[in-house]
Amino acid sequence: MGLEEFIIIFENAHGVFYSGQNVSGKLVVRCNAPKNIRGIYIKIKGEASVHWSETHNKKTRHYISNETYFAIKSVALEEGIEQTLTPGEHIFPFSYDLPDDLPSSFEGDFGRIRYTVRAVIDRPWKFDHETIAAFTVISPLDLNQVSRATEPIRQRGSKTFCCLCCTSGNLEVVISLPTRVAVPGDTLWPTLEVENNSRVSITSISVKLRKRVVFKAGGREKIQMKTIAKKFLEPVALGECRTFEQEALKIPSIPPSNLKHCLIIDLDYFLEAKFKTSCFARNFVASVPIVVGTIPLQQNFTQYAQIPQNPAITGWNAIPSAPAFEETPTYPNLRECKSL
Repeated sequence: MGLEEFIIIFENAHGVFYSGQNVSGKLVVRCNAPKNIRGIYIKIKGEASVHWSETHNKKTRHYISNETYFAIKSVALEEGIEQTLTPGEHIFPFSYDLPDDLPSSFEGDFGRIRYTVRAVIDRPWKFDHETIAAFTVISPLDLNQVSRATEPIRQRGSKTFCCLCCTSGNLEVVISLPTRVAVPGDTLWPTLEVENNSRVSITSISVKLRKRVVFKAGGREKIQMKTIAKKFLEPVALGECRTFEQEALKIPSIPPSNLKHCLIIDLDYFLEAKFKTSCFARNFVASVPIVVGTIPLQQNFTQYAQIPQNPAITGWNAIPSAPAFEETPTYPNLRECKSL
């Protein structure tokens, strides 16, 4: 009995906003009987946190760092005075202009960047009622502002194999891409030129889009690598030369590079080609950096579009004319967070 509904609803149904935009919505409170309260307030907060632990010689040390980008509190119903909330539905609007210099939302294993709205019903001599809703912030990254974005990228790599203590020749690799930048929904078109002058067969070649996340705390760094997309190519026999022309690799819905304006988490992407061999020699890995943005290159669409007022739920793309996704992408699992 008493409280039937206590929810936060954003005007933007998807809860997705760009830095600098206005976040607005309403708090809905519905009760079926009078409730004694001491006020209702709403907190809007943006913050980043990092935490990991390391154990050496049976001693565990925790590395923790935090950043707060904003934290505001607005009073929906006067605080500090005992009063009665009448039965029925009560609507309390809220609004906040996001700062321009916010990092994009991010969820990682050892850190996160979260934006939340929390509402509290203060009750005398009882536990307070609380509800929380998270929203996603996208910090636009314009690929037209990236240095040498339109230039093709071509990178060479070489590996000398030693099998059973004997030198067995070189593997020469060239990785090329039409451009070093992309937005989610784009397809990367890498070309691999493989010249196997060694006496070792290349049994497997994998091409991956990988992300590197660097978490920072206590003067130390924790680096995490994850594969975003992957495909396998055919093997290359010893003495064989092969060219794998424009192997398609689709970019899923992922946050933009850099996490600009966050000092405790770094994020970047790169294309990696890994060559496994037929002997006990170490595998060879070659990679090139990739910048993932939200605003595509002007040459990739006919009319440049400004950032829309209401972001569509199409991944992290800031431009509707960017290539569409085959499936509706999902955002980082922010709504399941339980606390600020």
